[in-house]
Amino acid sequence: MTLLKLTLPQHWACALMYGDVTGMDEREVSELDAFTADMDLYYRECWVVGCSDEPTFMKYHDAHRYGVLACDCLEYAFDMRPAEL
Repeated sequence: MTLLKLTLPQHWACALMYGDVTGMDEREVSELDAFTADMDLYYRECWVVGCSDEPTFMKYHDAHRYGVLACDCLEYAFDMRPAEL
């Protein structure tokens, strides 16, 4: 198992772990979709296996490049397998 740790928005937790986007608006879903599209591009298989318990408010995090502004974040651990090039 190869773990990749990323700091991502707390409000993405249910969507990343269970596929449940209930309560997210269209912009948030669009940002999450852009993130997951990049993950699919770079990793053949990738899924969340855990996350931290306590959120930390952060301006710069691993979802910043997808347009996500400062928010409460958790550290997520992904089990991943790189895509074959």
